[in-house]
Amino acid sequence: MKKRLISFLLLALFILPTVCLAQQQVDSNQLNVRLFYYKYASICQLTNYDEYYKQYTVLLDEYVSSSFKKSVLYELDDPNSIGADIATDDNGIQKLSLDNLKVDKRGTFYLVRYPIYDSDEKKYIEIGLKITLDSHGKIQSVAGSYTKEINNPTDLNK
Repeated sequence: MKKRLISFLLLALFILPTVCLAQQQVDSNQLNVRLFYYKYASICQLTNYDEYYKQYTVLLDEYVSSSFKKSVLYELDDPNSIGADIATDDNGIQKLSLDNLKVDKRGTFYLVRYPIYDSDEKKYIEIGLKITLDSHGKIQSVAGSYTKEINNPTDLNK
């Protein structure tokens, strides 16, 4: 019995640090995705295109894989192209969305959810995006996952 307990405790000593490191990586990735969208929202407010492009490129360098960055910038350089999107809104992500931005780990991807206000329809819409990261924790792809009508911006958890 004592030998079994010692074996179990030794096994736990080897497994626990790995589990803790994995959780720290998930927490770090969630924080980086959140920081990316916070910084992106600020950049979206810029009215000077050259300044926008410059700051956006720096942001992409920091948070996005090089292949995804090329695709995103390709769309900016050629509006008729089908490049990669970072957010689902004509003007990027709205600053009012940031207070209600949610980032959750879901299997192999992160689900980013935020509300936007559709001024044409006079209603709030929840946007859900699937974010996949590369092995370095940089954004590798963003895919539109879903949209749904909500009553107000705080309804994301319902």
